[in-house]
Amino acid sequence: MSEKRLGAFCAFLLLFLAFFLTPVDLLPRDQADIRILHVNDFHGYAEPFRPFGSIMQEGGIAHLASRVKQLRREKPSLLMAAGDMIHGDDWANRFQGASVFEVMNAMGFDVMVAGNHEFDFGPAVLKQRIGEANFPVLGANVQGVPGLKPFVIKEVGGIKIGIIGVVTPEIVEYDQPEKIAGITFAPAAATVSKFLTALKPQVDLMIVLSHLGYKADRKLAEAVPGIDVIVGGHSHTKLPEPVRIGGTIIVHGYEYARMLGVLDLTVKDGKATAYSGRLEAVDPGSLPADPLILQIVKKYQN
Repeated sequence: MSEKRLGAFCAFLLLFLAFFLTPVDLLPRDQADIRILHVNDFHGYAEPFRPFGSIMQEGGIAHLASRVKQLRREKPSLLMAAGDMIHGDDWANRFQGASVFEVMNAMGFDVMVAGNHEFDFGPAVLKQRIGEANFPVLGANVQGVPGLKPFVIKEVGGIKIGIIGVVTPEIVEYDQPEKIAGITFAPAAATVSKFLTALKPQVDLMIVLSHLGYKADRKLAEAVPGIDVIVGGHSHTKLPEPVRIGGTIIVHGYEYARMLGVLDLTVKDGKATAYSGRLEAVDPGSLPADPLILQIVKKYQN
C-alpha cells in the first residue's frame, strides 16, 4: 500500500473509532425512554398472604423484587416508594421498621417519601431509620425531622429528574401528639409550587412523590401546573392505569406489595411526550423469589 493510501486509511480508521467508541451518554440525544417502578403502603407485608375472601396467596416482597430486577434490565429505571413502608405487619413492627429498610437497601430503592405511619415509632426511631437508608427519604412540607430532604435530583437515561416529596398533614389530626412533638407540616400545594419554581430550570422532568392520597393528588395536579408525574400513596388506591389531570400523570400502586406499579415515559425536550402505565399483580405462584431478599425476609421472620 502506498504511503498516501496508508495515511488516508489511518485517518478513516481514527474517525471510525472516534465515532463508535464515543460513550452513548455523550452522543446527541433527541429523546429518552425511562421507567418508573413504584410501590406504596407496603406496611411491612414481606411474606405472601391470602387476603380476606381470596383462595390465592398474593404479594411477597422477595417475589416483587425479582420482577423489579427483570423490568430494570429492559430500560433505565427509578424505583420509588410512596410512603407507609415501616409500620403494619409484625414483620416490620417488632423491629420498628429496621427489617423494611434492610430489604429496601438490598433492592436498591432510589428514593422514598415519608408516610404518616413512618412517624408511628416516634421521631427518634424515624431519624434512625433515615440514617440507615442508602437512599434519600423526602418530606418537603415537614419541619422538625433531621435527615428528611425536600427534594432530590436523579439522572436516568440521560434525563435529569427533580423529585419533590410531600406528606399528608392528617398526621396532626389522628396520631398521638407525642409522636409528632416539635414537628410541623406546611400545606402541600404551596410547598410543591415553591420547590417546583426553583427546580424546573435545572431538570428535564418534575415528579412529586406524594403521600397525600388519590383525591388530594388530583387537587394538587389542578392547583400546581408544571408537575409532570405524581407517584402517590396513602389512600391504598388501586389505579390500573395512569390518570391524567391537565398536564400531570398520576399513578398509585395499591398496597401490601400485592402490585408493582410500572410507568414508562418517553421524554423529549423536557416534556413527557408519551406514556403508558400498569399495575402488575405480584403472584408468588408464578414469580420466583429473589434469593437475597428472601434470605432477609426469613432472617427477621425467624
